[in-house]
Amino acid sequence: MKSNLMNSSSHCYSRGIIGVLLCMLPWVSYAETTALTTSETTAVTQVADPAAVMKVAIDDVLTQLKNHETLYKDNPQQLRVMVANTVLPHFNVARIAQLALAQHWRNASAQQREMYVREFQRYLIRTYTETLYIYRNTKPEMLGAHYNDKDSHKATLKLRATNEKGEPVRLFLRLELKDDNWKVVDINVEGVSLVITTRGVFDEEIKKVGLDAFLSNLAEKNNRAEGSADE
Repeated sequence: MKSNLMNSSSHCYSRGIIGVLLCMLPWVSYAETTALTTSETTAVTQVADPAAVMKVAIDDVLTQLKNHETLYKDNPQQLRVMVANTVLPHFNVARIAQLALAQHWRNASAQQREMYVREFQRYLIRTYTETLYIYRNTKPEMLGAHYNDKDSHKATLKLRATNEKGEPVRLFLRLELKDDNWKVVDINVEGVSLVITTRGVFDEEIKKVGLDAFLSNLAEKNNRAEGSADE
């Protein structure tokens, strides 16, 4: 299952980052999430905390993989459905999509925005699906959380993990409260932001072909990737 979104070295690097980060997220040990300090969690315990969000992701994904591993291995469509239903709810996809499109979002029509968010979500789902088995044994260590001093509805989780070569990797998940639930709005690996990296790739493409052609290409390549994965 190989991504064909854009044929550029910068996008390959971006896809690697997105895949690594999305696939590492569900395997954080819940016991390790207790590194959150009491003083930091007190202000938000009435709604939820990042540790609770992580636990849900871990329990749901690991249970699904354990109970249906053969099904997902043989049927990528079913794995995509699981990712959409179990993983994506922990991400504020619309917010990430908007941040990634940057100034082009302001210039887009309501119809263009709707199509873009829909196709961006498909892109995230298939990116996760493509790398899920590669990183399924990765178990990041939770190093703690920091709540924004000026806004308790924003938090950053710090993790340490290993890549496929066994090398240490530093991860940061930036979350915001949405409808009383913590949602991931950006992921950073070794100082490289998912949002900023994707923004650069999308911006380059849009400047070359325009927003409408970019959206059509994104939809077409999503269709092509999903179709080839199911063969």
